[in-house]
Amino acid sequence: MTGLFILALLAIVGLSLGAIFSLVFFVLRMVFWMVFFPIRLLLFPFRLLFKLAWLPIGLAFGTVGMGLGVIALPLLMLVIGGVLVVGLIAAIIGVLIPAIPFVLLGLLLWGIFRQRPVAV
Repeated sequence: MTGLFILALLAIVGLSLGAIFSLVFFVLRMVFWMVFFPIRLLLFPFRLLFKLAWLPIGLAFGTVGMGLGVIALPLLMLVIGGVLVVGLIAAIIGVLIPAIPFVLLGLLLWGIFRQRPVAV
């Protein structure tokens, strides 16, 4: 019972420390927002202009990337298909190899106990 009480006490202490650290970082974040948010508001038109100026370049890179993706996708599918076929063959071999001694034993017993046809 004492061990359970100590475990609960450790959990409470851990949660308390987590709450204290969270509060400290929350206060720091609020201070940074109060300091830097007005600067962000002042620089917003410039940021918007830079993003609008970057738009044609981004569209061009996106078009090139999509073209390369259209070329690379069939090659990727061929590679994935090859890996799947090799994996399937490896799985079949992995299942059949442990059965080889039993197949040999069966052939041996069949060779010993089979009924030979009687000559008339």
